Amino acid sequence: MNFQEFVQTIRTGQLSVDEIGRGMHKSFKNAAELIADAELLLKQRPARAMSLAVLAVEEIAKVVLLTNAAVRARNSTISLADIQKEHDLQSHRHKQTVFAAYGQAILDKMGAITGKDNSYKQTVPSGIEPLLDYMKQLGFYVDVSDGQFISPSKFGSDNLEWSEWLISVAKERLRSFNLLHKTEEKSIEVARKAGEFALIISEDLDEEQLKQKIREFIKRNQALRGVSPP
Repeated sequence: MNFQEFVQTIRTGQLSVDEIGRGMHKSFKNAAELIADAELLLKQRPARAMSLAVLAVEEIAKVVLLTNAAVRARNSTISLADIQKEHDLQSHRHKQTVFAAYGQAILDKMGAITGKDNSYKQTVPSGIEPLLDYMKQLGFYVDVSDGQFISPSKFGSDNLEWSEWLISVAKERLRSFNLLHKTEEKSIEVARKAGEFALIISEDLDEEQLKQKIREFIKRNQALRGVSPP
């Protein structure tokens, strides 16, 4: 296939529930690779590392969105355009609650297996999403701040601690998702059970209630049977 033919295929076609499961695993795996790249660049190019860490967080969050999208694909295939239009979560705050609760509930399951406290050490402040987008853009592009142009290299060197923090946040979330998404088979299993998960995250629950609901979902998920914690 030549490049022109390939371009015509981008974001086309219909996705089955199993293919959405594969997409969940690939998003998870890509997030891991983005984090590894960010760590390689941290000392020499901290701004680029910051941008890659934000991209990794977005890829991890995509796993949750695809889990929600898999509900419709149980009965009929779905296009990427439909996923983007119909299955985005309700708000930035709701996304953050679901994202945090999903990962923390998996950590709690691991804690029950290991007998250890598995709480996130790096918390993500509420309402940080616009700041993360600025960080991503400023790590790649020259911009203006207080009447002066600022380069990514200057921004990165002045904010090295932000790059380090974002990488640690992304790594923690990735580890917590590992139990359900480290293999393609496990992600497909989760996609096939996505109807139950979607009902859970659509409810108007606070974070603690949501965590409890997701713990129950994980407990019933066959993908966890016989799994040793990473």
